[in-house]
Amino acid sequence: MSFFNELKRRNVFRVGAAYAVASWVVLQLFDVVGEILELPLWGGKLILVVIIVGFFLALILAWAFELTPQGIKRESEVDRSQSITATTGRKLDRFIIVVLAVAVTYLLIDKLYLQGLVQQAQEKPMVTSVPAVTDQNPSVAVLPFVNMSGDQENEYFSDGLTETLLHMLSQLPGLHVAARTSAFAFKGKNADIGEIASALGVAHVLEGSVQKANDRVRVTAQLIRANDGFHVWSQNYTRPLEDIFAIQDEIATDVADALGSSLLGGTKPDLHGVHTANLTAYESYLKGLEQQALFSYGSLDAAENHFKQALARDPEFTDARLSLIRNYLLKFTTGLTRQEDIRELVEPLIASVLERNPDEPLARAFELMLDMMMFDPSQNAEEIRAQLNELQDILAKLPTETFIRMTVAQTLNGYFQDRERAVEVLQAGLLADPLEPELNRTLGQVYMAEDRLDEARAALERSLELAPGNPNGYSTLARLEKSADNLPASMDWMRQAIQVDPQDHELAAQLARDFYNLRLPEVGDYWLARVQALAPGSGIARSLEVERSRAREETELAIELAVAAIEDQIEDRQSAFGSVVFNYADLMLEQGRAREAYEQLVSVRPGIVEYGQIPQELQGFIMQWASIVLMSGFESFENRKNAWLEFTAKLDEMGFPWRKDPADSNHTWHALMTGDLEAAIEHYLEYELNEPLAQNLNRHRKRVQAIYAPVYEDPRVAAKLIEDAERYAAVRNEVRAMLQQPEWSEL
Repeated sequence: MSFFNELKRRNVFRVGAAYAVASWVVLQLFDVVGEILELPLWGGKLILVVIIVGFFLALILAWAFELTPQGIKRESEVDRSQSITATTGRKLDRFIIVVLAVAVTYLLIDKLYLQGLVQQAQEKPMVTSVPAVTDQNPSVAVLPFVNMSGDQENEYFSDGLTETLLHMLSQLPGLHVAARTSAFAFKGKNADIGEIASALGVAHVLEGSVQKANDRVRVTAQLIRANDGFHVWSQNYTRPLEDIFAIQDEIATDVADALGSSLLGGTKPDLHGVHTANLTAYESYLKGLEQQALFSYGSLDAAENHFKQALARDPEFTDARLSLIRNYLLKFTTGLTRQEDIRELVEPLIASVLERNPDEPLARAFELMLDMMMFDPSQNAEEIRAQLNELQDILAKLPTETFIRMTVAQTLNGYFQDRERAVEVLQAGLLADPLEPELNRTLGQVYMAEDRLDEARAALERSLELAPGNPNGYSTLARLEKSADNLPASMDWMRQAIQVDPQDHELAAQLARDFYNLRLPEVGDYWLARVQALAPGSGIARSLEVERSRAREETELAIELAVAAIEDQIEDRQSAFGSVVFNYADLMLEQGRAREAYEQLVSVRPGIVEYGQIPQELQGFIMQWASIVLMSGFESFENRKNAWLEFTAKLDEMGFPWRKDPADSNHTWHALMTGDLEAAIEHYLEYELNEPLAQNLNRHRKRVQAIYAPVYEDPRVAAKLIEDAERYAAVRNEVRAMLQQPEWSEL
């Protein structure tokens, strides 16, 4: 008998066929069950390997063994006349026919019915057919997709997919999409869909999961109607990783279809995600977004590196370029990037974006924000108002851009002192993004400026609750406690801020300054050393060195250090330059060396004596003001008064709000400079002596005697300053006691 006929007789071919058909059914079953149970992608590969190995084993066993009425025996032990291979073969034939019938039936249903509901699976993979759901105000929240990869380092990928989908859906006209920060507030929380929808003010919730393994990715997504929990649409996408961009497009389009065609005005949406097709660049970009969202000293540096890597892979990647611009601006606001460097870093990037797309609103917004951050004292208020109005117009197009909204609100609050409008801008943002911590924090700052401390505390505590890892929440609460005249509580909040972000030298600087003002230089030195270690030679560090010398009553050293800092024109971060200049002016007035100090300032910036012209740089503006103060030590009253009137007339002409706030100490300055002693005393009594002592620990020391001496001589003022000195001593003892607590003594 030939070998081929022997294979047939032993049913090797039938076993192979039956095995192949059964294996196909097993693979189809795993595909269905694997999607439902979200089994790992490598599971299918493992089963396929086992099936292939098993196939050859089955053929070998079919050749070597035979099924007999007495059980399985080796083929060589079976009498050919007693063999039942023919019967076994017929049973195998029936098994194959039944399994093939099941397979053919499944294929017909899949091809003719299931896929008839949609387009080809790879082009349009919607498998759940439900009536389209619409509502009068279509709205959706995109919750953070769950990372199912079993690797925490892949968290950036699932978060990035969520952000891209959110961005794409927000392009749909008429669809309200909950802002990113508010949606991400529910990350990792087992909250009810109805609760989430209610908090975010949406009718639908899109949620899902992402599983990334090697070169494959599986994304599951489902759209849920919030009022009844009905699954409007759901789908699984299993593709090569390089297809992630197509998956994003499909999910966004499918969600739009599920929400209803009426939403789109009867036209198909033209949605776009990120502007790259380079997977490596995209992953670097997502890692940058993850780090940028942390908003700490270390994370902003890491984010910068990731965005640069993305641009190195794809120089045309606009989203990465815009994110890098944002990162530089954020670093500038935190003091990581110096004022003299920021334009050089940012302006070429903005120009390159606008060159490619002159209508890119975010690039134009960043351009305006850069100008507003780089404060120019000589700029007319109307010019700043025009910039602010344009920025608000852009904000109407990008309502969830928190950074833009904060800049608008802070300019209204700080420069124009229009706090009512600042509150309106922030509250409008909280309607769109109710769980955004930075909006709550900025709202707290505006309430503080209005002395609405209870409302400020509520907003700041809400901010801290939403973002316990953001040091800004702690440091702003520290400012609030100073407004409430509770210095120990303020310092303790600052300590907690430093624990959250130990690399931020500006937080340590705040504590150092407070300790020096309390004449506790040995403790201040501890925090100054930290500032010098983290930011050696910075303007803040040099400003603190002057204050350290004053706290130690090392007057000549303080003057020496101040002169060097003025000559070097240090940056005015945290009012560092202003502190140095006015400490210098005060010390030189005390020493009777006012003319020498005046000439020193003029030698550095000769133009400051042109009092009808305001310098463009903030440093020049500060020195110009201080030079008039120094004139009180050697010039006649009339000459000093004329210089002051010329200077302030120019400020008024420019619309500079130098004394718009009734409580501003500039009212006292103006009265003294113009000879209205009674008005100066009344304002000092009504406002400045009623400010919290924690905000002005040096008040009882009677600074700038050459100008303020007549005010200090008033009996009412003198009595109050004695009370201040007593209160100061009590606060100093309270802080000393605080330092004995474990959380302080263990630092």
